[in-house]
Amino acid sequence: MAALNQLSIIDAPGQVFSTVVDGRKVTIRLRYNVQAERFAMDLAIDETDVLKGRKVVAEIDLLAPFDFGIGSIFAADVDRKWRPPTLANFVNGAVKLFHYI
Repeated sequence: MAALNQLSIIDAPGQVFSTVVDGRKVTIRLRYNVQAERFAMDLAIDETDVLKGRKVVAEIDLLAPFDFGIGSIFAADVDRKWRPPTLANFVNGAVKLFHYI
């Protein structure tokens, strides 16, 4: 069964999300670089780091190049205005981060 879950980004430069996907613990860490105005994502599966510093880009599946078996993670501009996934755009709800399995 497919599911789309929104990860709620708060007004903080560092954030961590954890969930269980098919019996595997998945931890997502987001870090915001103020000067570059962008987020980087780290990913751990079963407490093993598998991805570090992946730039969060709108409309791109951040996990597509990898075969982690945990679905997709992507940022989307909900109004299709092509706004970047900055902290301000996440906080005001213009851009949202989703996990799809």
